[in-house]
Amino acid sequence: MPPRPPRIAAPSLTWPGRTWIPGRPAFGRDMVAPTPVFAEEHCGGLRNRVIGGDALAVSRVLAEGGLAGKVDLVYLDPPYKSQADYVHEARLDGPADGRVRRTLAYEDSWDESGAYLDMLAPRLEAMARLLAPTGTLWVHVDWRASYLVRVLLDEIFGQNRFINEIVWRRAPNLGRQAASSQFGRTLDTIVVYGGPKAKLSPPTRLEPIEKGAIRVDDEGRPFTTAPRGDYTDESIAKLEAIGRVHRTSTGRVYVKYFLVKNEEGILCRERRVDALWTDISPMRHAAMDERTGFPTQKPRALLERIIRASTPEDGLVVDLFSGSGTTGEAAHVLGRSFVLGDASPVAIATSRARLLRAGAPFVLERCGAPDGEPLASQPVTVNVTRDVAGDARVKLVSPGEPLAWAVDAAYDERRPFTCGWHSERTPGTKPVPAKNEATVGRVGTHVAVRVYGDDGAVGTVVHPTP
Repeated sequence: MPPRPPRIAAPSLTWPGRTWIPGRPAFGRDMVAPTPVFAEEHCGGLRNRVIGGDALAVSRVLAEGGLAGKVDLVYLDPPYKSQADYVHEARLDGPADGRVRRTLAYEDSWDESGAYLDMLAPRLEAMARLLAPTGTLWVHVDWRASYLVRVLLDEIFGQNRFINEIVWRRAPNLGRQAASSQFGRTLDTIVVYGGPKAKLSPPTRLEPIEKGAIRVDDEGRPFTTAPRGDYTDESIAKLEAIGRVHRTSTGRVYVKYFLVKNEEGILCRERRVDALWTDISPMRHAAMDERTGFPTQKPRALLERIIRASTPEDGLVVDLFSGSGTTGEAAHVLGRSFVLGDASPVAIATSRARLLRAGAPFVLERCGAPDGEPLASQPVTVNVTRDVAGDARVKLVSPGEPLAWAVDAAYDERRPFTCGWHSERTPGTKPVPAKNEATVGRVGTHVAVRVYGDDGAVGTVVHPTP
């Protein structure tokens, strides 16, 4: 559970033409002083950032660092007030009967709704400050918290800044919930608010058309029809001029929709996606190599749709309840920059390994005192030798079977650890363990090795170069 910051005087939140001064004690909480952020590790570039720390503290640092009013998309998948603990499951080998390492990822238990609001409200407010006038904030919750989130965001943005309430079918209606004395709770809600100039670009999807509904025009183009609905005579005339009106022998008017073939060669109508998303499969149907074992992981396809619909091609995406790092990987694949943050060391370790597997460059940072104790640490033992070519051979002795590890071949204590070589466990039907030996060139006087465990523990050892 994120720490509860002290109450102080609440600053106002200003949009063009509107200023809101929080009127409830739960709103407007903030950190007493700026929290420093320092780089712990460079992983190939500075364009993207992964920050270990509470969402409120990280939001404030980002705002003070120049990102206030600059972010295209803020997505968050916060706790749902589910009164449950969530466990990360790392499969070490093989199918369901293989070895599994389990670790508490985060807690989602609250004494009352007021405590949950005390946590969520100031973080929503702080993240709202990051949005550009054209930016949008997406909050992913379920039936337990969706009504609370709407109330909070109405207060923060104003009701006129509400854009969408998207319903995603995250699971089929099966098993115990299908046999219960209620309709199956198979849906998640994504609430979308935005700045005064925010606009979304909904994608299209292909829907197969039954053969009996397919017609062919004089030019050989397949089409289907729909009633004219509320089209005016003027609009019908414009559609007829471009060949999109079909008139029956009785004179009835229909609108033509030309068809295209999908990957299977089936004729389909291209439809604009609405606010009911049933075409993105839940994680249980995701490929094994996408599954990280993080308990509340979302499908990458879901985040790709959100990012495409709400950001420009060079946009900036922020997710400060980042969990398994899905938002970061989706942003990287789509060519966007990202800032990820999470207070859970398990989430940070999982995201780091996942992003490196995906080839995403980033800097790993920590939000807090530079000399503070890490949340979890582990001893590391390595052997370092030289081969005939003069390269260093680094063998990881312990811990065994890490989630990931990296080598800084020219370690300098005056700069952050630099990830010059790395290896991560690859998930899948049969997980591939991280390599236990590295060969690195251009070595300095010392070699540093950093190891990440599935439980979020981090260990670093510095070894003289032979």
